[in-house]
Amino acid sequence: MTTQYAHTVTIAVPETHIDDANQLALCLGESASDDQTFTTTNWQDADGNLYAVCSTVAKPVFVELASQPLQAPDHAPDVDLEAAARAQGLLSINDKPAGPDRIAVILGDRLESAQEHIESMGLFPVTQPEESV
Repeated sequence: MTTQYAHTVTIAVPETHIDDANQLALCLGESASDDQTFTTTNWQDADGNLYAVCSTVAKPVFVELASQPLQAPDHAPDVDLEAAARAQGLLSINDKPAGPDRIAVILGDRLESAQEHIESMGLFPVTQPEESV
């Protein structure tokens, strides 16, 4: 059985760009609920900057779609195209680690590990302070 989803894509969005990134996800995605893709900042870089991370499968056309002028899809005619375009302008696909000034994207083979992608972005889980008893 073959699949159209030939890639794993892992995306790290800085905390300050989550709203815009969700509009881009809605614009490029396939569901009206894609505006809920990035929610919780569970990852951080060495400087303590926080990120929401998502990993999913993608079709080979992902990079092409992500670089074209954006249009409202049928499933989201009211998408905020200005917000989506701001996020689109921050995309850094396979060329830089996560940073507060960019949306880092690792696009790899569909069998690649999201954990390896996250590690290569220079991110690690946010540690919660231990509660004193």
